[in-house]
Amino acid sequence: MQDLIEQLKSKAGLTDEQAAKAVQTVKEFIQSKLPPMMHGVIDNFMGDNKGDDWMDKAKHAAETSKEKVQEFSKEAGEKMGEWADKAGDAAKDAMNIFKNMVTPKDKEKGKE
Repeated sequence: MQDLIEQLKSKAGLTDEQAAKAVQTVKEFIQSKLPPMMHGVIDNFMGDNKGDDWMDKAKHAAETSKEKVQEFSKEAGEKMGEWADKAGDAAKDAMNIFKNMVTPKDKEKGKE
């Protein structure tokens, strides 16, 4: 952005303040015509360091998301193990109930 400011000063005879304001105005105009996700591209193109901040924030968000997904996966795996144990216990209980229902009839037949 500083290169453009220097050119505006030398070619148009603008002061530092006027050239900086002109560049800022042009940048804002271009960004107003583009979707917000493209604003960082304009910032980078014009040499604005805000684009670097955006990339740092995006990297940080990706790392945070990765950590959260890993935590969720671990917790889900643990819960699934607990649920599997409970399902196994419920199946054993059901089998015992079934055996108790069937066994007395078999014993009574043997007594007769």
